[in-house]
Amino acid sequence: MYALGAKAGIVLAKGVAAWHTGSGAMLAEAIHSVADCANQILLLVGLRRSQRPCNEDHPLGYGKAIYFWSFIVALMLFSMGGIFSIYEGIHKIRYPEMPHSPWIAVAVLVASFGLELVSLKGALVEVRKVQGNRSFLNWFRTSRQSELIRSEIHDLV
Repeated sequence: MYALGAKAGIVLAKGVAAWHTGSGAMLAEAIHSVADCANQILLLVGLRRSQRPCNEDHPLGYGKAIYFWSFIVALMLFSMGGIFSIYEGIHKIRYPEMPHSPWIAVAVLVASFGLELVSLKGALVEVRKVQGNRSFLNWFRTSRQSELIRSEIHDLV
């Protein structure tokens, strides 16, 4: 939820900056952040589905659902993000534009950095709840909680 809140704030900041400046690059960044929000929502769907109780069709439960939804998120990141990046790169080569209002971009960068720090702190709080006596690196290597690892890696990047 920390990551989703941070991503939503970043979408808002980038969207307002794109609208104000008319920057195609800032619009691309806003769309990228919308994709990040969609990824977080899919991970939350996976978490919720994985916690459903056992039933006749699934006598061992739904615990592996989180792996499926993490896989869907990975596919979205690589396919949709890659396709949009290629489109935006071709568009910028064909129709270059000079940057407008660079200080707005700097303000968005600073705001995004702050929101990402809040998200990272939230992810670390969740990791510390489950890591036990293990070091962070040991937990990272041995954990099977793909939703925490994915959130942690994304917040670090």
